[in-house]
Amino acid sequence: MLLKKVEETIERYHLLEKGDRLIVGVSAGVDSMVLLHILHSLRQTFDISLIVAHLHHGLRPQESRQEAELVRNESRRLGLPFEYGRFDVKDLQKLKRLSLQDAARRIRFHFLNHLLHQYGAHKIALGHHADDQVETVLLRLLRGSGSMGLKGMLPIRDGRVIRPLIEVWRREIESYAKEMDIPSLQDSSNLKSNYLRNRLRLNLIPFIEQEVQPDFKKVVMKASMILRDENDFLEKTTEEIYQRMVREEKGALLFQGSEFQSIHPAIQWRLLQKIFHSVPPGGRTEEEGEGVDIRQIYKRVIQPSKSFFMELPFGICLEKRYDRISLERRKPKPIPPFEVELPLTGPTFIKEIGKQVVIRDMLKEDWPEGFERSPFVALLDYRCLQFPLKVRNFRPGDRFQPMGIKGTQKLKEFFIDHKIPRMIRPQVPLLISGEKIVWVAGYRISEGVKITEKTQRILKVDMIDKSNAQFLKDADNLL
Repeated sequence: MLLKKVEETIERYHLLEKGDRLIVGVSAGVDSMVLLHILHSLRQTFDISLIVAHLHHGLRPQESRQEAELVRNESRRLGLPFEYGRFDVKDLQKLKRLSLQDAARRIRFHFLNHLLHQYGAHKIALGHHADDQVETVLLRLLRGSGSMGLKGMLPIRDGRVIRPLIEVWRREIESYAKEMDIPSLQDSSNLKSNYLRNRLRLNLIPFIEQEVQPDFKKVVMKASMILRDENDFLEKTTEEIYQRMVREEKGALLFQGSEFQSIHPAIQWRLLQKIFHSVPPGGRTEEEGEGVDIRQIYKRVIQPSKSFFMELPFGICLEKRYDRISLERRKPKPIPPFEVELPLTGPTFIKEIGKQVVIRDMLKEDWPEGFERSPFVALLDYRCLQFPLKVRNFRPGDRFQPMGIKGTQKLKEFFIDHKIPRMIRPQVPLLISGEKIVWVAGYRISEGVKITEKTQRILKVDMIDKSNAQFLKDADNLL
C-alpha cells in the first residue's frame, strides 16, 4: 500500500526520470531508512541508481557512531555505494552565528551537493514526510511567512531535490518499517523540548487534535496544497513580469523604479527575490538566499525619490539612480581624493565619480512654482555662499550642519545615520563654500544656506549622473 502511494507521488510530481542517479540522504531514522528501501524496491520500475549518503554532525558521538554503522551495514546488504561525511556543526554555528538546526541543515546540503557533483548524480532524495510538512508550515506561520512559506516544502525543488514521502504520514512509515522489518534508530534530540519544532510535534499538535480539531494535520496539509497552487499562479505571473520588465546589461539586471511601483505589492516581493536569485553569473539556491532580508531591500526600492547604494550577500550590489535600479555582482572601484573648482556658469564634469555639475542662479521671485524637488538638486541662498564653490569627496574629520539640526556633527556619523556603506562614502560629492560643507549631494543641504523669507537670490546646483539615460535631456533643460 505504502509503496504504491509513493509511486503515485513520484509520478504525479515527475520526481524521477529514466536513468536518474540519486544521492539518498539517510540519517538512520525510520523515515530515511524507509525511503532508502522504497527507492531500492523501485529501482527497476524507474530505472534509477542509488548512492547512500550519511552525515555525522559531531553532536551526539555515541549515537552517531551507531547510526553510521547501521546505515553502512544496510547499504552493504542492499549492494549500494555508501558515502560518509563528518563535520562539526558547532564550529559553523559559532562562525556564522546561526541556530544549531540551521547550521546543521546548511552543512547537510553542502555535503549532499558535493556528492551530487562528485558522482554526476541528477537528484538528491530526502525523507521528509507529511508530518514534517505540517510542522514546517506551522513554524513558518509563527515566523510570519506569506504564501511562499506556507506552501510548505515542495515535492521537488530546483529540479534536483526530491521528497518522495511528502504525502505519507509518519504512522504509515512506521507501520511499513515494522511490516518489512526495516532497522532504524531514534535520534534522542527529537525528544528534547528545547527545539521549537519538537514542542510543536510533542505538545501543540497533539493538544489541538485532542481539544480543537481531530483532523488538524490533514487540514494544515490541505491548506498548504491550496497555497502551493496559488503560489504557482503568482510565480508564473512574476515570471511574465520579470521577462517584460527586467533587462540584462553588462552583467547587471536593470529595471525602472516607476514601473516597479505600478505592480501589485504581492508581485513586488516575488520580483525582488527572483531578480536577486538571477543576478549573473549563475543563480543562488533557496538555501543560499535565505540570509537575504528582502524586506530591507523592498523598503529602499519603493521610496520613489531616494537614490542609494546597498551591499548584499554574495558580492551583489543594489543601486538606485533616479528611476534606474540595478543589481549586479561587483566590487566598487576605489575613488581617489578629488577637489574641483566650479565656474559660475556652464557644466563641470567630475571624472572620478562620473557626474556633471551645473550651476544656475536667479531671483527668488522668478523661481517657478511647483518645482519638483530631487535629492540631487540643491536650492541655496546665494548671499550665504562664498565663491568660488568647490566639489570634493569625504575627508577624515569633516563636519557638517544638516538642515534642521542645531550645531554640527561629524560627517562620518551622518553617513552612519543614513546607512551609507563605508566603501561608497568617497563617491558622495560634497559642495564646499569657503571651508564649509553646504551640501551632501543626494542627502541634505546645510542649515546655514537654506532658503528663508529673507532670501532674494537662489543658486540652483544640479548633480547629474552621466550614466543615466535622462542625462542629455536634463542638461538641455538646464542650459
